[in-house]
Amino acid sequence: MLKPCETLRSTLRNPARNIVGAALLSLFTSAAHAQTASPVGPGWARNNVNGAVFRKNSVVTQGRDQYVAYYDSVGYVTLAKRRLPAGPWQVQRTEYKGNVKDAHNVISLMADGAGYLHLSFDHHNNPLHYCRSTAPGALTMSAMQPMTGDREQKVSYPEFYRYPSGDLLFLYRDGGSGNGNLVLNRYDVKTQKWTRLHSVLIDGEGKRNAYWQACLDARGTIHISWVWRESPNVASNHDMAYARSTDGGKTWQKSTGESYQLPITEATAEYAARIPQNSELINQTAITTDAAGTPYIASYWRPAGTQVPQYQLIYLAGKEWKTAQVSQRTTPFSLSGVGTKKIPISRPQLLVASQKGKTAAYLLYRDAERQDRASVLHTADITQSQWTAADLTASTVGNWEPSYDTERWKKERVLSLFVQRTGQGDGETLENLPAQPVYVLDWTPGQPVRPASLAGNSAPAGATGATTPAADYKLVWADEFNQPGPPDPKNWQFETGFARNHELQWYQADNARCENGQLVIEAKAENRPNPTYQPGSTDWRTSRPTITATSASLNTSGRHQWQYGRFEMRARIDARAGLWPAFWTLGVTKPWPSNGEIDIMEYYQGKILANVACGTAKPYTAKWHSETKPVVSFADPEWSKKFHIWRMDWDAQAIRLYVDDLLLNETPLSQTVNQDGTGFNPMMQPHYVLLNLALGGDNGGELAPGSLPSRYEIDYVRVYQRP
Repeated sequence: MLKPCETLRSTLRNPARNIVGAALLSLFTSAAHAQTASPVGPGWARNNVNGAVFRKNSVVTQGRDQYVAYYDSVGYVTLAKRRLPAGPWQVQRTEYKGNVKDAHNVISLMADGAGYLHLSFDHHNNPLHYCRSTAPGALTMSAMQPMTGDREQKVSYPEFYRYPSGDLLFLYRDGGSGNGNLVLNRYDVKTQKWTRLHSVLIDGEGKRNAYWQACLDARGTIHISWVWRESPNVASNHDMAYARSTDGGKTWQKSTGESYQLPITEATAEYAARIPQNSELINQTAITTDAAGTPYIASYWRPAGTQVPQYQLIYLAGKEWKTAQVSQRTTPFSLSGVGTKKIPISRPQLLVASQKGKTAAYLLYRDAERQDRASVLHTADITQSQWTAADLTASTVGNWEPSYDTERWKKERVLSLFVQRTGQGDGETLENLPAQPVYVLDWTPGQPVRPASLAGNSAPAGATGATTPAADYKLVWADEFNQPGPPDPKNWQFETGFARNHELQWYQADNARCENGQLVIEAKAENRPNPTYQPGSTDWRTSRPTITATSASLNTSGRHQWQYGRFEMRARIDARAGLWPAFWTLGVTKPWPSNGEIDIMEYYQGKILANVACGTAKPYTAKWHSETKPVVSFADPEWSKKFHIWRMDWDAQAIRLYVDDLLLNETPLSQTVNQDGTGFNPMMQPHYVLLNLALGGDNGGELAPGSLPSRYEIDYVRVYQRP
């Protein structure tokens, strides 16, 4: 970003000390305590059979013990158990094996009030597979057994729920896609017997079937919402219906208290939201309640008049159903066809909690726009529709969808999330992905979010790059920009005035702010006197009588600095003519360029740049190791409208600069020694980070009419290091 004959202003004088202070270490310790990822064992990963959203449950707590179930690397049902909060996992492979090549065939797990485990697995229109543990707390399972023996030949989507009494509720679909009915059974923990509640609770009338999501609230009320599907084609999903039962599932009513005549049909259902077919409406998502039993439903579909599916929240406000858009996605996609789909976003899970008289919500999801990490969208008050995004993992999780320990959440308000990187080909095809480690990620909402690194995540054979830190990288600092208002002064300071490269903008702090979980640097057209103007001056900074544009440049100088590590930024840049955004570092000692400069991201004149600069024998003259890539080479006309991840991997051997895992520049440190006879290597000293949006100048090019205002939007900046 610095070019020949330019130096930083006095506000950027470099400290020589390490300033990662006690306050930051305290914050990081707190965050680490609030969020941990505990590895269990290697699991099948060639499709999403371990990671589907409709696993009820993948993880479950009973008493002080927590259990997890998954298919291992060759498809055996595997169980594990630990003592909370953080005991070691005891892992047991069962004798049962599933058809893991069909991603519908998930494992559903529950522990009853007496401590017996119940398992149902390997279902997609086939006979019931059900067993329970041989003793309370045991990981050994009984022989297969029926429940009631009736309507158990075409089972799909088994789900367990636990009543407050310790009894169990079991839901499944009897029949095929587009022609199936919802069946309910109840297990009595005292008699250890199953009985039928309803053979047909929701009737597709031979024309359609319901794809449901359910929950039991703290009072034992059962809540169910569902979409109708008219055929096996997912594009025929439509509408969101609702029902509840206050007597354990015997009778059912609408949200108004009006009783249903059973079975419920398309004509008699209560509709929480009307959504047409061909709206990219997904099925089998999430429903939950607050402490008062008020239902909240999460899903995604494409709002009318748009091309981009968005996460949506449907909730009951008094007697009225309301819908609120949660996400601000920018990438369109279309849902159609049969079988398990390879989709750029996951189906969501939803948590709600009462905080200070308001209802806070946490939507768990995965999105290719966030590099397929496990992420959360959070609002402190659902009535305000102000959501911020954060990542729970630093690693990609592939095609994973969220499932969690519903019982621990009810009891402790701790999220225990099943996490595993998975593949998923379209229509039940498989990806060439070796077994991946299964984790249980624990997080207490309201505590700081520090993305967990999932060690051992392997890429598909033949893949290049990596979206995650290596196993021995640890997050040492991050700014997620989640606090609205000015950037945190503990992390950032600002430049003021005309800075370098004969650029057009006057830098000022007012042009940077945090909003919606992002740092926004905004360049604006302005017209006001230059306070540093000196008539007759030959200095370009002071010879300008007026300021015609403003922007912001901020940096961590004097606050944070690092030698080596992984530096990462997720951001969206404006690629119009004359704009010059950058994410870069400078060394803490010596004048430029002998202090060393690394441009992790720089854009101007239609190309992105990845640069490394060191000193020469001539003052203020750099030796550049520079690589460029035209934006048009990405063959994506929407490229600049999307968020991308820029990354530097820097160690004592080399600097490697990436965009979206594409290696742009690899510079050995043997080539970065200053050429002034001192032998000093500026890439073997600490550096600090800079973020700025410049205009025009020596390299930015002519500012096109209409280019202002312009926004440089930064989702996060993170630094990882090896211990």
